[in-house]
Amino acid sequence: MGLKNKFSVENLKAAMQMIRLPNVVIIILTMFLLRYCIVIPFLYAADPSLATPLPDFLVLVAVTVLIAAGGYVINDYFDVKIDRINRPDKQIVDNLISHRGAIKLHILLNTIAILLGFWLSWRVHTLSFGFIFPFLSGLLWIYSAKYKRILFWGNFIVASLSAFVILVVWLFEFFWLRMHALVFAGVIPSIRRVTLFFLGYAIFAFLVSMVREIIKDMEDAEGDQTFGCKTLPLVAGMKFTRYIVAVIIAATMLLLGNAQMILFRMYMMPAFWYFSATVQAGALILLVRLFFSRKKADFHFLSTLCKLIMVAGILSMEVIFISL
Repeated sequence: MGLKNKFSVENLKAAMQMIRLPNVVIIILTMFLLRYCIVIPFLYAADPSLATPLPDFLVLVAVTVLIAAGGYVINDYFDVKIDRINRPDKQIVDNLISHRGAIKLHILLNTIAILLGFWLSWRVHTLSFGFIFPFLSGLLWIYSAKYKRILFWGNFIVASLSAFVILVVWLFEFFWLRMHALVFAGVIPSIRRVTLFFLGYAIFAFLVSMVREIIKDMEDAEGDQTFGCKTLPLVAGMKFTRYIVAVIIAATMLLLGNAQMILFRMYMMPAFWYFSATVQAGALILLVRLFFSRKKADFHFLSTLCKLIMVAGILSMEVIFISL
């Protein structure tokens, strides 16, 4: 595959680092919790066997993971020079894998994902569903090659893809339901509630990812400036960028507060208090620390905190399930 040394524990670690193993685990966890804590309890409580077959769902998870992993690989491929400044200790391409090896790995991951994606579209009798995956693969290529360095668009694309991980689970389930008219008719009263849950989590993922991407731009300002990137901190300045991030964090907290009131009226008190003690508390810490961050290490801490907030939000699905 283009590894510069023979197989070793270091190379295995490098491969896991290249595909962002923690992020992949978060994607898998998110999709499984959506299925088993939202979709099945709200739609198929009487008969869980009516849900999409588990093998099909596992393929959907695999496709999503492969597309994401391919995106991480091509991102590292295009960021070789910038990473020499921003992350010299974490650079994989050129150190442990060649440029050609990275491209081969990217093509392999995406080819498998796209083929499996069209197989899923055949399973739900919706050809258009299969075209989602080559579109995402191409979008990630364009993002890494160009839009990542353009004001706003790079952040928006990554945040949208984070939301897509959530929405694709419901989209596939909906197409499956549409094939079974009697089952569809039986769950119509619950569809609106499930859709609202998915939209809520998708908006949450979008906003938190947007915050994290902008903070990462603040962290990487030195290398980005050297190579002429037009990120928000470089175009608008650190001070203005802080205010933009603060506004997004505040909006996230307000929207979450509104969702908590809905949970309160639904008598889901464990979920209500969980959000207060984890996500809201984490967002408040993030907001305060944002205005005291000056060094690269400070912004790295904020980026990590964003990921923890995301994980806390994802785990709330289990609490919602317990609250039923």
